[in-house]
Amino acid sequence: MRRFHARHTAATCGRWSGRQNVVVDPLHDPDDEELLAPEQARDLAALVERAQLASGAVREGRVGKVGVADVVLNAGNPLALGNRACGLWGTSAEVATTLFRLESVFAEAGRPEAVVHASPTTVADIEGIADDSGWHAVTENVALLYRPDPAARETEAIGTHPVREAAQDDLPSVAELLADELDLSSGAERRLPRHLGQRLDDPRCFLHVLEDGELERAAGFVLGFAESGMGLIEHIAVRPGRRNRGRGRELLRVGVDAALDRGALLVATHAEDGGSAQRFAESCGFETAYPVTAYTRRVDELLE
Repeated sequence: MRRFHARHTAATCGRWSGRQNVVVDPLHDPDDEELLAPEQARDLAALVERAQLASGAVREGRVGKVGVADVVLNAGNPLALGNRACGLWGTSAEVATTLFRLESVFAEAGRPEAVVHASPTTVADIEGIADDSGWHAVTENVALLYRPDPAARETEAIGTHPVREAAQDDLPSVAELLADELDLSSGAERRLPRHLGQRLDDPRCFLHVLEDGELERAAGFVLGFAESGMGLIEHIAVRPGRRNRGRGRELLRVGVDAALDRGALLVATHAEDGGSAQRFAESCGFETAYPVTAYTRRVDELLE
């Protein structure tokens, strides 16, 4: 796996720790050479999460603070990233109080559960605080980052699989595939076309579909967002039977290009730690940067 060069990130994002003369490698975590150093990871995670919050709010959502957490709530967004908290940074007492407040905030918003994504922007002892507060760690993910090479992009070959920007007529098949990939409820699936349609009207968002002459519906798609120099590949999927033929790689390439065309200097995505999606992203030039743990608290448990 190629290393992520933080000095280039600093040049593009304007945030650098100034530790170039330190004998210990300042770019990577001394306890895990495959991850960024804590300070660099925290800066990058803050940029990624700012973009995620903005994406989650399209079009009917709102972003704000609850205690020491950054929160996005969007009743019209059936996807998990549209309703969650991140960046819990403060004393143990402040974080515990914030977790308690988040339970009420998500309950009042009509969500079945409260969700917190803990990255390097969240205090290191979140695991113990969350456990004491009745929250549970449900997924261990990693953030992966892609730093484009302008010269390589100019000479990049065009793929052989037809990928185009999505149109309104594509939304039902994209929603069906996305709901199947994420195991969403039937109610969430019914709300997806409307939400995806709102994203078609937002220039920060992109949705491209993979065509297949043998299918009357989209064979795959890539969904993403870009703002303030940070691009996100949020979802990518190819239908079973159409996989392992380079189609996913082509969708990811198109998604990265769409983010770069919207001004992204870096492109991020997330995958299960150690899973096939992580290996696929790394094979496409993404580099693992830092861990992200999702914690949940069932709101309906509070009403029993």
